[in-house]
Amino acid sequence: MGSIITYADIISAVFLFILLCGSIFSFHGRDKSTFYFGCCIIAAFIGMVADAICYITVDSDESAMPMLVADFISFIIVGVLLILFANYMFSVIETRASVPRWGILPVLAFALADMIMIVAGTINGKLIYTENGEVMEGEWADYPSIFAFLAILYLYYAIICYRKALRTEQFLAIVVFLSFPIVDSWLTLINPDVDFTYPLIAVAFMVIYVIVQEHAVAEDTIRKEIYEEDDHTDPVTGLKNRRAYDEAVKAEERGRANGVVYCNVNHLNDIREKNGPAAVDKKVLEFYEILKDSFPGAEIYRTFENVFVAILYGISEDTLQRKTGSFGEAMEQNDNMASFGYVYSDSDILFDMVRNAEQNIGVG
Repeated sequence: MGSIITYADIISAVFLFILLCGSIFSFHGRDKSTFYFGCCIIAAFIGMVADAICYITVDSDESAMPMLVADFISFIIVGVLLILFANYMFSVIETRASVPRWGILPVLAFALADMIMIVAGTINGKLIYTENGEVMEGEWADYPSIFAFLAILYLYYAIICYRKALRTEQFLAIVVFLSFPIVDSWLTLINPDVDFTYPLIAVAFMVIYVIVQEHAVAEDTIRKEIYEEDDHTDPVTGLKNRRAYDEAVKAEERGRANGVVYCNVNHLNDIREKNGPAAVDKKVLEFYEILKDSFPGAEIYRTFENVFVAILYGISEDTLQRKTGSFGEAMEQNDNMASFGYVYSDSDILFDMVRNAEQNIGVG
């Protein structure tokens, strides 16, 4: 059975290596989920090589120390994989829903407890030890898997809680990955000599790559190409973005702009968590239409997801006050869609006007 597992490890390692080599350029400069997925593959590859070394050296006449070291690495990498995969899973969820910062802490706690026990058990010989040139399992051999199992149960709970925020293929791919440790446990119960942990992990990562990551990388590539075509334009509204705004502020002559309206669109995080990013885009477009109609002729920038800056030229203070009054009424009629502040000046530089308009949010 050991030779079968060794061959499975080697074949799986080769597939992971090919996947890693083919994806190196995709990982560079991409979002967090792609970065963590690449880290997961690297960790799984290291663990798989160590696991294969364990079985290759089991019948060797050489010292048992290399096998002990390889066994230790294959044990410890499981905890590392749990942390990396949890980061990957939550970063995928964050693209479609708001996730609390403490969400990953239970996995971190279980994984660290797992790794501490592995280190302690290797040092004191209660997890693995050498005897007569062989590596033996001690009385703690089953304990590390308990912490890993608790971490996986928590990840199951988290993925179920955020089920509605994910696409079906994302949900299924992550569930497949989390199911493989359970499959491995069943196989071990049937035959204690069977340990296909790392080959099953490799298969799970291949499933995730084919179903989720390849699609995510393609989407990111398309977005990057579109952005590079016009990196001064907000893709949702078609307005000038933060980069265009910064350039305008630097180039603006003192006293040229007369009025600035600074707007914060409210509750976008709540909308994203409840209804997804498409609902956020819809709300942003609704707000933009009201802002555009309230201040015709203004130069409008979307400087952040929820921030719009309208710059007005050749407008009197009375006209600005009248227009902002009408705009405030429109916001009230739309459930206080946004908070805003404004300022009038015929001598200040644009940077100071924007800062003062922001400070005036809610004033008056």
